Parts: sequence; C-alpha cells; structure tokens
Amino acid sequence: MIVYQMRRNGVEIACELLGDEARNIGELRVGVFEDGDRHRPTKGARLQRDSGEVIVELVDVQVDAIKASRMVIKGIERRQTERGVVEFAQARLCVQAVTPLLETSRERFFKQSGDGRQ
Repeated sequence: MIVYQMRRNGVEIACELLGDEARNIGELRVGVFEDGDRHRPTKGARLQRDSGEVIVELVDVQVDAIKASRMVIKGIERRQTERGVVEFAQARLCVQAVTPLLETSRERFFKQSGDGRQ
C-alpha cells in the first residue's frame, strides 16, 4: 500500500500538491488496537514494514471514502515534540501499490507546458 499524507500539522494540503508529499510504502492494517497512551482499545490504522516496524499510525480512525483502488482514512496522528505529545487531525490517501503514483507538480508543469522532460 502506498500512503500519502493529506494534512500537515492539521492543515489540509492542496489536492494538486499531494503527489509532492513523501510516500510511505508498507502493509496497511486497520482494526482495534491497544492504545498505550490511553490504556484502552481504540480503532486505529497502522502502516507497517515487513519487519513489523510501524511507519505511520492514526488513532480513532474512520474510513472516509473508498473508490476503486484508493481509500481515504481520517483520524488523529500523535507526534512527539519538545513540548510533549501533540495530536493533529490527519487524513491519509491509501493507494494499492499496483496503481500508478500520483503526479508531482513538477511533472504536471512540464506536461502542461509541452516539454517532455521529467
């Protein structure tokens, strides 16, 4: 699964810039997990490497939309900062790995300008 971040620090990223965001690739697991911080079960989504290492995680997750090989999930992302743990609203676009990657703004610019460079 290829996962794109759709918000940065809780602020929505413009759709045409999603292809510019870092892509995380791994196995997506959605289910009920034990929330270590709150000591209770919670609905979550975890993108994991084959080794089991968690790349990204959302808690209190909801599936927002599904269409063909794409799915949008929304939830809360926790990040450790110098001030402690901060929670942000987050949305992630999940795309099956066999699907073409999103076009970057650079690729779109050259395609629109008629220049075939990549």
